[in-house]
This record gives sequence, C-alpha cells and structure tokens, in this order.
Amino acid sequence: MKKGTYLFLLCLMMFISSGCQQTKEIVNEYHIIPQPNILVAQKGRFELTDRVQVVTAHTTPEVEAIADAFIGRIKLTSGISLKTTEEEYPQTPVIRFMTISGMEKEAYDLAVTPENIIISASEPNGFFYAIQTLYQLLPSAVYGEQTVKRAAWSIPAVEISDAPRFGYRGMHLDVCRHFFPVEYIYKYIDMLAMHKMNIFHFHLTDDQGWRIEIKKYPKLTEIGSKRKHTLIDYYYVNWPHVFDGTAYGPFFYTQEQIKDIVAYAAERYITVIPEIEMPGHALAALAAYPELSCDPNINYEVKGLWGVFKEVFCPKEKTFRFLEDIIDEVIELFPSRYIHVGGDECPKNVWKKCAHCQALIGKLGLTDDTTPNPVDGIKHSKEDKLQSYFITRMEKYINAKGRSIIGWDEILEGGLAPNATVMSWRGVQGGLNAAKAGHDAIMTPSPYAYLDHYQEEPSIAPTTIGGYNTLKKTYGYNPVPDDADELVKKHIIGVQGNVWSEYIQTEERCDYQAFPRAIALAETGWTEDRNKDWNSFCNRMVNAYERMELKNVKACRNFFDVNINTHVDESKELKVVLETFYPNAEIHYTIDGSTPTPNSEQYTAPFAWTGTVSLQAAAFKEDKMLGKVTSKMLYANLISGKAFTTNPNMRGSTGDIFGENDALGADRTTFGLTNGKRGNIASYTPWTSFKVNEKTNNELEFTVNMDSPTRIEQVVFGTLYNPAFRVLPVSAVIVQVSTDGQKYTTIKEEIFTREYPERGRKAFTDTVVFEPIETTYVKLRFKSGGVLRNGIDCRKDTPEELIPSDIYLDEIEIY
Repeated sequence: MKKGTYLFLLCLMMFISSGCQQTKEIVNEYHIIPQPNILVAQKGRFELTDRVQVVTAHTTPEVEAIADAFIGRIKLTSGISLKTTEEEYPQTPVIRFMTISGMEKEAYDLAVTPENIIISASEPNGFFYAIQTLYQLLPSAVYGEQTVKRAAWSIPAVEISDAPRFGYRGMHLDVCRHFFPVEYIYKYIDMLAMHKMNIFHFHLTDDQGWRIEIKKYPKLTEIGSKRKHTLIDYYYVNWPHVFDGTAYGPFFYTQEQIKDIVAYAAERYITVIPEIEMPGHALAALAAYPELSCDPNINYEVKGLWGVFKEVFCPKEKTFRFLEDIIDEVIELFPSRYIHVGGDECPKNVWKKCAHCQALIGKLGLTDDTTPNPVDGIKHSKEDKLQSYFITRMEKYINAKGRSIIGWDEILEGGLAPNATVMSWRGVQGGLNAAKAGHDAIMTPSPYAYLDHYQEEPSIAPTTIGGYNTLKKTYGYNPVPDDADELVKKHIIGVQGNVWSEYIQTEERCDYQAFPRAIALAETGWTEDRNKDWNSFCNRMVNAYERMELKNVKACRNFFDVNINTHVDESKELKVVLETFYPNAEIHYTIDGSTPTPNSEQYTAPFAWTGTVSLQAAAFKEDKMLGKVTSKMLYANLISGKAFTTNPNMRGSTGDIFGENDALGADRTTFGLTNGKRGNIASYTPWTSFKVNEKTNNELEFTVNMDSPTRIEQVVFGTLYNPAFRVLPVSAVIVQVSTDGQKYTTIKEEIFTREYPERGRKAFTDTVVFEPIETTYVKLRFKSGGVLRNGIDCRKDTPEELIPSDIYLDEIEIY
C-alpha cells in the first residue's frame, strides 16, 4: 500500500470515529429492565448524529417498520435525523439490523461500539426487544413527546446476548368492576411492551359488567354493560352495604375498538388474550338473558357490589349454544392461541337444587369422590365434576376452532379438561399440581402477583382489596424454584401480574396499583433467576421512574419513601428497622414528631426506643428529600417484642411485615400483638383475629411470661368494632397474675361501655389501671363482644339467627 493511500484511509477512519466520540466523558451505565441475561460492559460510546445511517438490508418489511419507528422516535425526541440506506456498508457510523437464522423467536444480540451498532435476531420479535433495550440505554427523554436537543444522545458500548426465561410474560386488567377507555388500554400496553412483556390478559366479562360487543346478543351490552350503582368504601365496612346512587355505564368496547386494541398490541409484539367468564361470574350476562340461569323467573341485575355470587350459568343446551356463539365472535376478534374461560369462584348452591343439573349429573354418571383426587388431594362433589364437564365441553368446542383454553386453578376441581392450561392464583400449589399432572401452568399467585393489594403503609394508601405486597416482595418471587422437579420446570410456562379493579376507580389509581410492581414481574418473566439482583434492580428503577414520568404513568412512589418495621433481633430486644428502596439514600428520622431534615439523626442500624414516640422518617440524597415523610406511633412497654400464647390460637396471617416481605407472618418474633405498633381502621393487616364462641367460654386468653418478677400497674390494648366483618370489640377484660405460670390470681376486672358509630368501623384503645403488683406471668382474659344478628348486622352466610362475634386485637401493652 502506498504511504499516501494509507494516510488518507487513516484520516478517513479518524474522521468517521470522531463523529462517534463524546467531547465530555460520560460514565457508562446500563439501566435496563428487564436485566439482560448476558451483558458485558465495554468502553466508549456511540453518538447519535445526523451522519448515522440505518441499514436493514436483507431483512423483512416488518423489521424495516421497527427500524422506521426507531428513526421516528429519535427524530421526535432529539431532533436527530437518522437515515436509512440501501448501501450495505456505508462509510459512516451505522445501526445495522442483521437477520441471523437459528436464534430463539424473542432472542436478540446487541453489539454497541463507538463506531457502530449491530442488532441481530431471527424474528421481528427479537429486533423489537433489542430496540426496547436501546431506548433504555438512551436518555430518558426518548420516552417523551418533546424535542430535547441538549440531552446526551449517545449509547454506552456494550455486548448483550439476551433471550427470555419464560415464553409467557403477562399482565392482566379487569375492566368489568371499573372500565378503562381505549386510550388508557393503549398506554397500559405501551408499558408492557417497553418492559418486554408479551401478553395482555383482557378480563372482559364479570358480574359487574359485560364489556365486549357481541353482535348476535345485543342485550349483553344494552343491559349488561351498565349497573344502577356502585359500592362505597371497602366491602366489609358497612352492612347493609352503602352505594353511591349513581348509574355506571353503559361502558363497553365495540368490536371495532377491540380490533384496534388487538392491532395496537400486535405492533408491539403483545398478544391479547380475552377472558369470557364461565360458568360463574355470570350475572351481567344473566341480567340480559335470564333464560341461561337455573331459574329464569328471577330478576337478575348487574352487580354494583364485589364478591362471589351464587347466580351462575346453568349447564343446559341453550347455554352452551349461547357461549359457543360468543366464542365464535371472540375468535374472529382475537387471533390469540388462548381463550381464557375463567372457571373460578363458581358456587354450586343453585346446581344442587336445580332439577336439570341433578338430572344431567345422573345422566353423566357423576358421583361424589370417596377418595381424594390424585391431582389436588381433595374429595370433590358431583357438582364439582359438573363444572369439569362444563369446562371440558367448552374446551372441545374451542379446540375444534384451533384454539386452546386457559382457566383459573379451580378448573382442576372435579377433573381437569384434557388440554387446558391452568392459571394458578390461589397461591402456587394449583400451578404445581397442574404441572405435575402434565398440564401447562402460568403462575400468577396471590399475594406476589396480585397488584391490587396494598404496597405501602395502608393508613396512608388508597383503599384496596387488602393484603400487603411491596415492590420488594413482588420482585422476590421465583415462579420455578431451583429444586423443582423436571416436570414442573417443563410445564410452568410463564408468569403474570393481576390488576383487579374493585377499588381502582380511575386511570391514575390503576397506574398506582400496577406500577412499579408490574416492572418487577417483567424482570421475573424475562431474566433468569440467577441473574436477578434486588439491589441492581433498585439502581435501575431510578431511571424507570424517569421514564414513567415522561409516559405520564402515575406510579406508586413508595420507592422514594421509608418503610417502618419493628423486629426482635438476636439481642431479644424489639428494635425499629427502617428501609428505603432508593439506592444509596440516607435515612434521617426524628422521634419527637418533628419533620426530619438532613441534619436529623441518620439511621445506620436497627435501634431500640423507650416510651411512646412519634417516629418520622424520610429518605435523602445529596440533602434533598426524595419522597414523603413516613410516620408511625411506636409504643415501648414491658412486653414489647415478647413471645406469648393465646387460647384459642390466632387465625389467618399474623405477625409484623419485615425484611424481605415474603409473607405476612414470616417474622415469628413478634406475632403482631407485641410489635410496638397499634392497629388502625385502614386495613385488617395489622390486626390479629380470634374466633371465640361457647367452646372457648366466649373468651380469649392471652398469656405472657415477663421472664422475671416485674412490677406492673396498667394494661393497654386495641380492639376493633366492625360488625359487617363479624367483629365486635372486647366487652370486658380480666387481668390475672402468677408467680409460677400455674396458679393465677385475679387483680382487676374491667367492663367497657362503648359508643358505636352509626355505620362503619372504629378502633378502640382501652386502658385498665390497677394497684401496682410484682409478677412473672400475666394472663389477660378478653370477653367476647357478644353475638351478632345474622343478616342484620352482617351478611348472612349461615342459617343461624344469632352468631358469635370475632375478636380483633392490636396492640397489647403492659406498663
């Protein structure tokens, strides 16, 4: 090579490279969610300029459309005009789309150097996901709708080889209890797409509304898409229930709108799976077509109330023709492989009394189980098996149309339809049972994947359906444990988050409930469990919040706040544990009720406290408060953190919520009653419940060992009034003491006179004072609040006229 030619080429390469260098040094960071399964950081950055060309030679029109969409978004948000070229090897920086055969459908490779970007995939899906990764490597402004020329429009050098862990990565949305317009559905789908989710589960029919137009049955939307009123407040606050007196609806999606939604999702490589509930959750349909019930003479109404209702489809030929006609229209609208048929929460009361149902049971030869079912270990009734017949018959029809069914895990009861996929929601066991029986399963278990649950302190959060399911708890869920058997690993095909909308009245509330926890589930669905890391996820979530703000997603911001927990550590002392999810933030707090500042005490480790304190805590970064102040009254007393016994035993989930938040009651050190925190009326989560009746002498015994002779003079406890939930406050308490834990002496009996609200619930804090006494053991005998008038004070689920009330307690304190 001649020297002049060499120098010319060298200068040319320097000229080309100079367009790809930043004049200001930028640290390479990779805030990608979901975390790629293989990512190798490199030095340098690729700079986006008007000189960059996009090469899509030898790709399909679909891939070219993906490239064009990328070019368009870059132009909109940066003002930079990337150019497509027919030339395979232009003498400029390039972004090259390369089709490589043999890769998984959703897999991609991404190689970024200072000179070029190469995107490799076999299918358009992979190219689309590579572009989502590129967007997340760019400034967050790329998600906006404004041109921001001053942003650093460059991409860090990196080598990524990526493919999803699961083929099914979904989010669900209930549009029946509360309806969401088409534009919001688009926004929801956008959020799924940008986090590489590929399924949108569209819950379209339920007792509270029928939301899809069916041409052959117009009354489904004429009647079934509206209700006369909607429940006010939480379900168990009032009895009788209180309603808003405002008509809701008609709200539904036309078939043209459905087609638009399906097409919009398809452009983002998301499949929309429709859910048509059967045989339960059918009241909206029965209100329109009562002849499909077991008793057509009843006046059925679309419900403005939440819950499970006994009115269900009757398994007669007219019903099956009706549902088959609906499936025919649904299949024309949704090209998805799956049709979700519900199958959950179907009471059998009506079927047991229905002459047609009982005759059909006899004709089919169905009988009650005498031994447990080998799949789920439960003895099922003949009516359970009738539901199995119902689902199996519909499955055969849907299979004949070239589709498959998904059903909630109740479809396991009475025998599973041959080709059905099970969606496991009542914990994880349904999915595991299905997988072990050779059926595919999708894991969407409560509580981890139920995004309608509380995710921050209930006393400051909007009313939800209950529970407590933080971002950390959701992120920690692993659908297939490492020690699972091979059949389970083979048949668990994915994970999904559920958003039920009973208490989600607006688009902002839906944003708040779904995000950011849906993003955590997106990483669980895509990233191999060995590659997940909570601290890394939190670092990447900072940028995710910037993106959500630009997408106008009103996510829950507990990420920026402080969670206040208490815990007994190895020292056997109850201590405050503060945590924030925001990475490397400082927590500052006060205990006198004042607002914390950067100059307030800094939290460095769990700490004990004395007396009653008003703890206020906030997270700070560079002396700036990140979120809001979190507050909690804490009550240190003689039994703080001590273990205790009760008779009868506690019911349900009890105990403090601590650390990994993997389950209510996982921290067995405080059991909720001696954790220093009192209950409130925002949620049942902090309370501990007891069933008392004649068998327990209508009382509850609480016993605690003080460990050594201790002087006591006062007992304080919280008790709940909530008759709609079958709960009455304690009517009296007997305080007893003992030196040996065997023989007890009564030192005080207190009877309480209370004023109850006209409706709703109320928490009482009761104080019992007595002459000081030294004791080693204390027994408190709490007397029942009495009986409730079944059907008058509370919902009538049993035939008795009077039923014993439950006792709910929190906190118990001794001074």
